[in-house]
Amino acid sequence: MLRRTILPLLLLCLLLAACGGESLAELPVEQIVAESAAAMDGMDGFRFAIDRTGAPAFLDLDETISFRRAEGYYAAPDRAQATVRVITPGLVTEVNVISIHETQWQTNVMSSEWEQLPPNWGFNPAVLFDAEIGIQSILAADLVDLQLLEPEKLDGGPDQLLYVVAGRLDGGRIHEMSYGLIGPEELEATLWI
Repeated sequence: MLRRTILPLLLLCLLLAACGGESLAELPVEQIVAESAAAMDGMDGFRFAIDRTGAPAFLDLDETISFRRAEGYYAAPDRAQATVRVITPGLVTEVNVISIHETQWQTNVMSSEWEQLPPNWGFNPAVLFDAEIGIQSILAADLVDLQLLEPEKLDGGPDQLLYVVAGRLDGGRIHEMSYGLIGPEELEATLWI
């Protein structure tokens, strides 16, 4: 069953070499996605933003804190910094997260003080770019029914046209990557590349 959740993956810095200026090279949509996935493997780092829309994706067992957005920077092979927007009853707030190797720190939702997280706890943004379950492997293997939409410029993004690709996304790998926040149902996805 196709879940009505839209998962825009704003891959702002994964611009193909042909993406300069006010026009974009006419490329097959499959090539655009494949070159983006390959470019991610070869990059030292980049900026990313991920928005989650639709039904809440809860971060806690009591279903009181839900994930809405993450924006930050990734440095290969396993360092990331992100600002994560979370929603609790009566409050929309942001939590800052830093991950270096297996060690993570985050700001406390209530006090905004930095605290080190216990091992294997919390959301490590570096997993978004893991070679086996990260975005590049999802781009390479899990997108189907790709459509190339009209190019766009993004508010707050680079001042250039980006390819806009829509398709369906198998939710299994993204479910594992997101620690169960997204998927495992099939999703609709929109990418700006």
